[in-house]
Amino acid sequence: MSRDRFVLERTSPGVTHAADGGAVYVAPDPEPRGARVWFFTRLGGVSEEPYDSLNVSTKVGDRATAVEENISLIRRAMGGRSSAWVRQVAGDGVVRVSEAGFAGEADALVTSERHLCLAVAVADCVPVALVGERGVAMVHSGWRGTLAGIAGKALRSIGEEGVRAYVGPSIRGCCYEVSQELAEGFEARFGEGVVSGRYLSLPAAIKVDLERTGVGEIHDLGLCSGCRPDLFYSHRKQGPLTGRNLAAVAMVAL
Repeated sequence: MSRDRFVLERTSPGVTHAADGGAVYVAPDPEPRGARVWFFTRLGGVSEEPYDSLNVSTKVGDRATAVEENISLIRRAMGGRSSAWVRQVAGDGVVRVSEAGFAGEADALVTSERHLCLAVAVADCVPVALVGERGVAMVHSGWRGTLAGIAGKALRSIGEEGVRAYVGPSIRGCCYEVSQELAEGFEARFGEGVVSGRYLSLPAAIKVDLERTGVGEIHDLGLCSGCRPDLFYSHRKQGPLTGRNLAAVAMVAL
């Protein structure tokens, strides 16, 4: 099979916004009823090369003061809302949160609190926002988490039907070459449609997982971090000296 097949992955449109203060993010169009979703780009921050410019991680070599300012710009873009976050460990842990701040080790957060942002950091891994009537979740899904079904696990934690999923910018089947063993493992779990030779589409595997779990709608913005280093950080393409993008979701009052 050819890698060209991945160009045909079904996508939904997103709109790029430059927030007051300069932070640039992509949001679904239309945005989900009762929620806000932000997939921040690398643009509009203060970090210098090679972390330019909206890096949110202090663990990659960037200056702590620059990261603090970037996070402040992002919070401004999110309307001043407070956030909850986790130490991501590339697993399938899901944590339910009710207040802002550090929530332990996990790779997905769930809440039913309005105006509390759930945030993850990515640089090729897939950010997935799940939106229901009574709760939302934000998932960091790398290959390990995807293989373990973390998106479906987070969906079950919301505990309601009709949940909508929004798949953000990440590395995709056009750019993500893996070992033959890993490709075969994904094919065995999710079907042959998620791989083409040794090229793996994590969003396609996540779509299968969510469909099996009963998600109502899946909206994939279709943006590849490997193809667009001008907009997104990519550990695979740029190496360890790169930053991290932030992705977030929050329930809002109707």
